[in-house]
Amino acid sequence: MKPKTLKLSPIFLITLALCLLSLTASPAAAMLIPEAAEIPYQVNHSDRIAIGTVSDIQLHYDYTIFTITVEEWLYNPMPVETIKVRTETGKYVWTEDQPEFEENEEVLLMLKDIDPEDRLFKVSVHFPGKRPVSDREAVIEELKVQGKWQEGNETGEDGVEGEPEEGDTGSVPESESTPFVNSVWVLVAVIGAVFAIRRVE
Repeated sequence: MKPKTLKLSPIFLITLALCLLSLTASPAAAMLIPEAAEIPYQVNHSDRIAIGTVSDIQLHYDYTIFTITVEEWLYNPMPVETIKVRTETGKYVWTEDQPEFEENEEVLLMLKDIDPEDRLFKVSVHFPGKRPVSDREAVIEELKVQGKWQEGNETGEDGVEGEPEEGDTGSVPESESTPFVNSVWVLVAVIGAVFAIRRVE
């Protein structure tokens, strides 16, 4: 006598796969700690801080470059009128921890250097590092508390780059391969559902 096999509905299996996928936190999301949303943490983990307006958006396959017209430097100024900010979300890849921008939007940005010579940066501590301009005074107060504020920062006339503060160990670890990892999870879930349906049939 053959042992009885449990038959599961294909719809049930697909639903289960999608539920498991939604419950699986990506590595990038797991790195966001509660302190990352707070101004003191962001100031301490940023190479530069600027206020500006989104003036151009260049959408690529798996990343986007936003051009920011700088209106004011709050920390570690550069003698440039525009900078580029890269996010790891593109035309065909979406990464949940990345900030989103709209053209002509005014923003206060906590920045990490990618290639300062090419004026290329990313937002530090992921999406919490993009803040409303109304937070300007609170950010300046924190810069003063941390000894990083210099009168005239906003002009950027001297173009001198600030040295890292003593005891500042650097940035929050970030995964450049996050979009690939997210795609792998989706692929694994779909393949698993297909194999499960074939076994039932």
